[in-house]
Amino acid sequence: MAHVISQKCITEVYAACQQVCPADCMQYVAQLPGGYPASGQPMMVIDANECIDCGACKPECPVDAILPGTDFDAYWSQINANLGPAYKGQKAAPRVKNERPRRPDNQNRF
Repeated sequence: MAHVISQKCITEVYAACQQVCPADCMQYVAQLPGGYPASGQPMMVIDANECIDCGACKPECPVDAILPGTDFDAYWSQINANLGPAYKGQKAAPRVKNERPRRPDNQNRF
């Protein structure tokens, strides 16, 4: 079962997950398309077809945005499934892992 990136990643994009992913399934979306929550904001997504469910990404996320499977949040699973393949190969510039989140509450309720 593929991992899923949730709304907690919106605007944060530390990209440490992308650096450790052996399957290269983490994709950077510089601006979420119109019709998606927080359109215009950056986010990482996972291409479920490429994810090998190794879990290397999860401990790397300082805002705990990575869910351990698609059945934990169907809504964000679908967003990852839609955007992951469309943004294949897009890399993010990594942020320092101990840099404070951009959103103080990091709830990202969109």
